[in-house]
Amino acid sequence: MNDFPEGKEATFQCANGYLKEQGSERITCTSGKWSTLELTCKKKDCGAPREKPHLKYEFSEEGTLFGASARAICDKGYQLTGPSYRQCYATGWSGRPRCDVVTCDKPPEIMNGTITEKPGEEFPEYGGVIHYSCNEGYTLIGNKSIECNEDGEYNSLPPECKDVNDIPLKPTATISITTTSSSTVPPTIRVSGRNNCVGEHDTKSATENAAVVGIVISTVIVALIVLFILYHSYKRKGSYQMGEDPSRTKELLQFQNN
Repeated sequence: MNDFPEGKEATFQCANGYLKEQGSERITCTSGKWSTLELTCKKKDCGAPREKPHLKYEFSEEGTLFGASARAICDKGYQLTGPSYRQCYATGWSGRPRCDVVTCDKPPEIMNGTITEKPGEEFPEYGGVIHYSCNEGYTLIGNKSIECNEDGEYNSLPPECKDVNDIPLKPTATISITTTSSSTVPPTIRVSGRNNCVGEHDTKSATENAAVVGIVISTVIVALIVLFILYHSYKRKGSYQMGEDPSRTKELLQFQNN
């Protein structure tokens, strides 16, 4: 059993990570009893971490107090180097993360073409643009420029330079002409190509040729109809004359002579 003499004092201190807030850290033995401890302690505040370019933090519920944690986040186009979390200790924030700009590989060269413009650094940084052009006699196929994106990749493949003589011509379209029996309506030309597109175009030469064909066809049809009507009419009249009664014919002749 520990005995403390009358008037003996005992001193307290805040735990690691805590600071004195108020009250005395001493108590006194009086009449065999210790006086009430008035000391109160609070968590140490690490404060906001030092600002660095393109770096920000997300804090836990404790904020910046002792025991709190902070997650390091880089801006778009930058990558984190170092710990992704920092802890508030009694000595301050742990770790020293930083954000470095994202870089891409060396810009690729192209055959029969050159790089006309690029960033100054050997490895283009995020947002750097590389421009291409083709040599004389060649045509550029694809995007004329590529850009280094936030993932450290180029946003597209570099273009190609094709010989102008090697570029295939557009596919030949098929043309069909539709005419009508009436000579007053011009024919219609329907043009269909690779993409199943159909267009209607009137041309002077096609209209004239189709009009002549329509007139000839119409004339032949009308002539055939007239001949057909005349033939049937003549045949019917002859049948009536051959079938008449002889006595009736005689009476008609006598009537005409009187």
